[in-house]
Amino acid sequence: MFSVINIITASVLAVLGFVLGPLNCKILNRIPAEWLCDYDETPSEELLNGNRYKIKPIGIIMGAVLAAAYFSTTIVLGLSAEFIPIVFLYVFLLLISASDAKYTIIPDQFTVAVGVISLIFAVIDFMTARNFITSWYEPILGAVCGFAVLMILDLFSMLVFKKAGFGFGDVKLMAALGIMFGFKYILVLLVISSLVAAVHFLFLIFAGKAKKGIYFPMGPYICIAVALTLMLQSKIQPIFNMYKMLMEMDALP
Repeated sequence: MFSVINIITASVLAVLGFVLGPLNCKILNRIPAEWLCDYDETPSEELLNGNRYKIKPIGIIMGAVLAAAYFSTTIVLGLSAEFIPIVFLYVFLLLISASDAKYTIIPDQFTVAVGVISLIFAVIDFMTARNFITSWYEPILGAVCGFAVLMILDLFSMLVFKKAGFGFGDVKLMAALGIMFGFKYILVLLVISSLVAAVHFLFLIFAGKAKKGIYFPMGPYICIAVALTLMLQSKIQPIFNMYKMLMEMDALP
């Protein structure tokens, strides 16, 4: 049962999120054009003119998405020290989603910010709740695992399908998020993001909007999966506990 204070706080944060939506739009219009294209690519006229995202409707949509994320996460997780970095994390994830969805680019600057926020979250989680980080080395393992898994999948795609499966921006983003989620939950994040992508693809097929050879940027799906992983952690942890108990039983003589 949700407390009144929790609902009020969630509502206040939802309003904050809605206000931040248009601000994020302005940020994306003001950042250097080079951030939104490949290293060896010359920025297009659209990128140079600083009118990349219109506040109506894009800024309004971004505000609605951020408001929903703040409200639902606050209701599910409640208030704790961990929620402070989550507030900032969602802002950068929204910036990443918008840039990747339109230009198929995840700016390194946003990824670095996510990495810093992830480290702050990991320290707070380790010192208080230990929901995701239970050992000092788990952020390191999570970052390595997030990087390695996507790199291996990308190499597999290159060998089998002769095309990249993931952009290098996705690989770096997963490494940054691995600091926050640790070894176990970065794998959960990867599974959930794949499921979100699959659901969206199936929707496009049934809606008759799927086109052959179309490229789906993975960044938005990963960002959605972050919120889902945070909110589903209490449901997923018993599965890990059950697996650990079964492994300990198998080890008995």
